[in-house]
Amino acid sequence: MRRFGGGGTVDDEQAVRYHDRFISIRPEDRPFDNRAYHQAATEYLGKLPDDQFHDAARNVVAQVPPQEKAGLLGGILSAISGSGGGTSPAAGAGGFAGIASMLGLGSTDPNKMSEDDAARVMNYARKEHPEVIRQTVEEKPWFVKAMGNPVVIGALTVAAAKLLSNRGKNA
Repeated sequence: MRRFGGGGTVDDEQAVRYHDRFISIRPEDRPFDNRAYHQAATEYLGKLPDDQFHDAARNVVAQVPPQEKAGLLGGILSAISGSGGGTSPAAGAGGFAGIASMLGLGSTDPNKMSEDDAARVMNYARKEHPEVIRQTVEEKPWFVKAMGNPVVIGALTVAAAKLLSNRGKNA
């Protein structure tokens, strides 16, 4: 973990292996703190510039099977439409219909949503309902991995920094 927190380098293959260990529930992977990784991934995603997040979100939708895309987007749409609308002006303007209109979505059907529409929905959730993205990261461990290795490496870096900081406090 010191590679992530101390300026070392990690290649894409190593990043994927670390990601897999952090999301694992196998007994031998207990030292890899799932909760810390989920929190770190959510924090990292929250700090990404909009264009980078949009590209990564499009990447997810482009590469997952249709049933996973529908499950991912359906879960996000359900969570944001059932959460009271958040802080956006669209919240009081007809719930999800207002949000869909504000985002300029071509479709609100997860099965028919374009990659751009899906990325806009995920970006909206990230900004207005970060708890929805955290829930997505926790419930769909493949989500961060599907965003691409730069995102995985960023999430791992944040997780490593948190874990190393906690170890220093407990020492």
